[in-house]
Amino acid sequence: MCIISLTPIKAQTWQTLFFDDFNRADGNLGTNYTSSPSPGITQLGILNNEVKIASDSISPAYWIVSYVNGVSDDSIRISCKFRAPVSGYGFSISARDNGVNTYRAGIMSDVDTLFIYRGDYLGNSTKLAGAKANLDVSKTYFIEFTLLSADLTCRFVEAGTTDTITINATDNLLSGNNITLSAYYFSPNMSLYFDDFKIESLNYSTGVDNAETQNITVFPNPASDMLALNTAHFNYTDLTVRIYNVVGQLVHAENIQQNQQQINIKNLKNGIYTVEIRSKEWTGKQKLIVQK
Repeated sequence: MCIISLTPIKAQTWQTLFFDDFNRADGNLGTNYTSSPSPGITQLGILNNEVKIASDSISPAYWIVSYVNGVSDDSIRISCKFRAPVSGYGFSISARDNGVNTYRAGIMSDVDTLFIYRGDYLGNSTKLAGAKANLDVSKTYFIEFTLLSADLTCRFVEAGTTDTITINATDNLLSGNNITLSAYYFSPNMSLYFDDFKIESLNYSTGVDNAETQNITVFPNPASDMLALNTAHFNYTDLTVRIYNVVGQLVHAENIQQNQQQINIKNLKNGIYTVEIRSKEWTGKQKLIVQK
């Protein structure tokens, strides 16, 4: 048997950790960034209160702009505005970057696709989500990448409008605190611009004085084919159970109905797992052993 202690998460607010509107003199980005341009990148800096990155006749070419202060928060949101007068590029926001692997969310203009990837810096990647972007090279866009534990969301909208494209993925394999903006130019003589770069962290606040922990009992532990839930003393709405393996990969997810007593785990192999139970008001985790 294991007891999952649920803590209240009634109120959640986004707190700005860093914001840059680049409204300063033309030139270098400043001490909050490092940049890594490849051969062919001829300009990387502030121009007319936004950042311009241009290339010459060399292609492909690429650039990376890294925020110098690591962000270790499990729940973060990164956003910026960007525009590119022509097609022939890939642009992305990267987070939980550990220097080897990273999550990327962004645009591939040559195939007009919004994407979320898990990948490395050697060209290996796994596509987690994608959708048609409906790009228009005459417009400026707002892109936002949100990471809430294993929940990854990319939101894409023309600046100043509400016609939003949103894609979602679930993945929890990576941990790292680097945040970067980057682009790959497939075509020569490219220019891309970005502005209003923001990093936010989710601030959890119960909004309730002296809120007490509530418990849900999950048994047996070790378990084989079925898990039983005891929620007799717990009132909830929209209760979700997620089970992760030892490397953080989601292997089972289920929405629990009121008075539901059992979860089928016949598909899980022997091993150690983490059970996460979450509702709109509460969340909690506990270890589970599966032994057939």
